[in-house]
Amino acid sequence: MKKSNTILVSMFVVGISYLLFSYNVESESEYEALQITDLTEIPADVHSILENKCFECHTSESKGSKSKLKLNFDKFTNGDYSNGKLVSKFGKITKQLNNDKMPPKKHLKKNPDQKLSSDESKLIINWATEQANILAGE
Repeated sequence: MKKSNTILVSMFVVGISYLLFSYNVESESEYEALQITDLTEIPADVHSILENKCFECHTSESKGSKSKLKLNFDKFTNGDYSNGKLVSKFGKITKQLNNDKMPPKKHLKKNPDQKLSSDESKLIINWATEQANILAGE
């Protein structure tokens, strides 16, 4: 009798532990997935600007490997970047735009229509800053 009670109690503890552990893991994974995919969903107005002025160099299908290695917008929504990496990338976008470094002047000589207006830069900067703050938990 004593042995069977010990076995039942042990099975109960193991079962409860399993349920608690699996619940926390699933919840954490869903939260991480939510942060990476849903929060980095690019709004239509920002997407339009990026598509017309940035994606030529900064997506997986870009010709130049150096620029897409530094920043690849496809990785923003497909989960390839961790939250920390996303925060870093958003910070770099903001810095580059605040310093008027993107698109590069060399690129603009051949593609003057891809110059960002002040309003377009501000919109992207605001989006990037907001996303970085959300991901950083601020």
